[in-house]
Amino acid sequence: MRGLFRTGTLCATLLLLFDWGVAQSGGFKCGNQIRPQSKMNLGDVTKKALQLPRPKYPQVAKTAGAYGNVKVQVVIDMNSGAVVWAQTITGHPLLQAAASDVACKARFAPIFDADGFVSGFLTYRFARRR
Repeated sequence: MRGLFRTGTLCATLLLLFDWGVAQSGGFKCGNQIRPQSKMNLGDVTKKALQLPRPKYPQVAKTAGAYGNVKVQVVIDMNSGAVVWAQTITGHPLLQAAASDVACKARFAPIFDADGFVSGFLTYRFARRR
């Protein structure tokens, strides 16, 4: 039992350090771009997504009993509808990596006659497992 606790603590510590390092670096690049300037903030764009992949519930988070909402700030290219940059804003640290991994795969309706980028946030809900 002690070995399991130590392993879980080590995994949680590594995940927290990874998330802290990503937060310090300014977010996830979904391509080769740094965070572009956006023309406007659309607020919650979760329901506007054409494709919104579901994140996998991390085993470490299940074991720790972590649940709740994770908000991920995104910047969307208006021509392609693709997410070009993402960063977690709020949520349990054990769930943030799973949400930010799939945020880059979200797709929105393109607007072909407009150039530039818009920003918003996606909300991922992780339900308590019984």
